[in-house]
Amino acid sequence: MADKDQLQKPFSERKHPAQENKKVHVKAIIGDSPALRGLLEKVAVVAKSNCTVLLRGESGTGKELVAKTVHELSLRAKRPFITLNCAALPETVLESELFGHEKGAFTSAFNSRKGRFELADKGTLFLDEIGEISASFQAKLLRVLQEQEFERVGSNQTIKVNVRVIAATNKNLEEAVARNEFRADLYYRICVVPLRVPPLRERRSDIPLLAAEFLRNINNEDGRTLTFDASAIEVLMNCGFPGNIRELENCVHRTAILAPGPSIVRSDFACSQGQCFSAVLWKSGSGTMPLQSGPIVAVPVKPATPPAEAATSSAVAVPPVVSEQAPLAPACAAPSNGANMTDRERLIAAMERCGWVQAKAARLLGLTPRQIGYMLRKYGIEIKRL
Repeated sequence: MADKDQLQKPFSERKHPAQENKKVHVKAIIGDSPALRGLLEKVAVVAKSNCTVLLRGESGTGKELVAKTVHELSLRAKRPFITLNCAALPETVLESELFGHEKGAFTSAFNSRKGRFELADKGTLFLDEIGEISASFQAKLLRVLQEQEFERVGSNQTIKVNVRVIAATNKNLEEAVARNEFRADLYYRICVVPLRVPPLRERRSDIPLLAAEFLRNINNEDGRTLTFDASAIEVLMNCGFPGNIRELENCVHRTAILAPGPSIVRSDFACSQGQCFSAVLWKSGSGTMPLQSGPIVAVPVKPATPPAEAATSSAVAVPPVVSEQAPLAPACAAPSNGANMTDRERLIAAMERCGWVQAKAARLLGLTPRQIGYMLRKYGIEIKRL
């Protein structure tokens, strides 16, 4: 009866599904801030359609998790959810990964292989970092998105699929289109429903919840019973976290490992000891980090503002996000002759020191694994298999 009454109302007075249920809860996404609730309400509505979605937001905000939520709330939930990071692969490999290949299509193609579009048939394909694909490959991708058909590499047989595409980027695609770096027709094809994933600084009330979840996972893994002291939560609440949720997780993990007591307190954090290398990477008032020729120097970070001072303080300045293409930061444990090392030499030294494990080298240099991968490709450094 309620539905009938709703339909009899003028269209302008009808309630949108998102208005009928103000709060949308998703188990995998932690937080209850207004910014996050607004996003989840839109996700719940968009998920019911089959339209292409473009997730926009800074690095580390959890765009892949949002994409998975869209899939799980959709009618395709029981079908595959396939992901691919477009920035991690060169064009030739990307084509094979997306479209598949036939046996003998190229030197190492010993068997036929399905691509991600085939694997995602009737389901959802998540294309992360779509703003990084080359101009020539953009045309190939546009055809698949429009026609839902393609050919495997080395084949002339057309394969038709039914795939919902969710793309994500931290780039300003409008500027890329204006500079002719991104095709306008592809932009309009993927930007049917744009959703902005808010940075952590816009959802500060979620920081304690996220930190508690990260600490709980660490306790489960290590068999510990660590807790947060009130002073520790104060430190987290006053941090800019330009690396967003990824940086918060790393901060909690690092602090928990080194914490000597049963509780994490203010003095346990690297910033309280003047050793927060994030302060070097994310310089206030500068979008990129300048090249440094000498060994890294720990830059003291101003401790969290005490409650008495917080009342009189106007605002906390949040440093901007560094580009994925920012110059390399010298390692915190660089060799003594680091002043004479180039960025390439410094990167190789860090990789060798860490046994060519990119994640360890990233921590040593104060970068993210994604930035390490970019620098390895930029300098043409071949990864050694030990």
